[in-house]
Amino acid sequence: MISALAPLALTASTGALLAVPLMPALRELRSKSDAGPLVTRKDDGRIENFAISLRARCHSLEKGQGSDVLYVADPGLWHGPMRTEVLVVCAAPTQLPDGFQSIGDFYCQHDLYSGRNNFFRGLLSDGGIVLGSGTQVLRWVHAESDLRAEEQCSLFGRASSLRSLTLARGCTFERIYAPVIYSSDAAAQLPVRTESAAFSKLAQAGVGRKRTHGQGQLGVGEQHFGNLVVTKGLEMGEGACVFGSAKANGHVELAEGAEVDGSLVSTKRIHIASGCFVKGPIISEREIVIDAGVQVGLPGAPTTISAPQIRLATGSVFHGTVWARAEGRVGD
Repeated sequence: MISALAPLALTASTGALLAVPLMPALRELRSKSDAGPLVTRKDDGRIENFAISLRARCHSLEKGQGSDVLYVADPGLWHGPMRTEVLVVCAAPTQLPDGFQSIGDFYCQHDLYSGRNNFFRGLLSDGGIVLGSGTQVLRWVHAESDLRAEEQCSLFGRASSLRSLTLARGCTFERIYAPVIYSSDAAAQLPVRTESAAFSKLAQAGVGRKRTHGQGQLGVGEQHFGNLVVTKGLEMGEGACVFGSAKANGHVELAEGAEVDGSLVSTKRIHIASGCFVKGPIISEREIVIDAGVQVGLPGAPTTISAPQIRLATGSVFHGTVWARAEGRVGD
């Protein structure tokens, strides 16, 4: 009798042990209580989140409290150490010397002018920021006003401004954002388009889509109304227009003065010649090269340029985000 019950007891106990981990799932299946999807990240993806976090931290500190904060109240030329490893809070407009290094975060409540070859871990200004030539920012930089980087600056991580961001020749970047981005001071003098064409709005409303098998080509001055999809590369001649979006499974070439009044997407290289306009977004799985005199996006309607490698010639204007997942560079 004992020998007959033993296997049954072992099977029952084993089954009970196997069922224990499943009890929460079975209970949830019977009486669902989920109110929404699981949280996978703590922030909303905004590029200025680091700045918001640092400002909140600084405002929670009392002046003079602790040994891990350096407060500077005097305006003008910096008279502190050439290298700091603690949080720095400047209460007045500040001019930093050449070669200054900030290993900790740096917060200026007014305008900040860095010297040449400065180094920052994280940098925040409630005014504007001018980064002297050769300056490096390791993690992030944010300005509530204008942000200007002079020649050969390196902006690792995030760089953002609530007004405008200007990059000089030789600057490198990863992810930058501003309502308007200039690749050189001269770009601010370009005439800027302020709205989409009427035909583009009709295309987005569902006027039509054309699918081309093989290489796609629009001749000089040719116009296409609606979205365009090609299974290989796409070539747009001088002054050609797509009133809608364009997507290609190959290299994309826009000749001078060509326009895409919508998104431009490619699995390979995208080259945009001078005088072109693309409403955006522009996305490539390889590289985006943009010549001088190009406008991407519209004022008040920010868009995105994204690729592993991005090359921007001096003298173009962009609205929104430029995200180089490997490296972005300004210059020929």
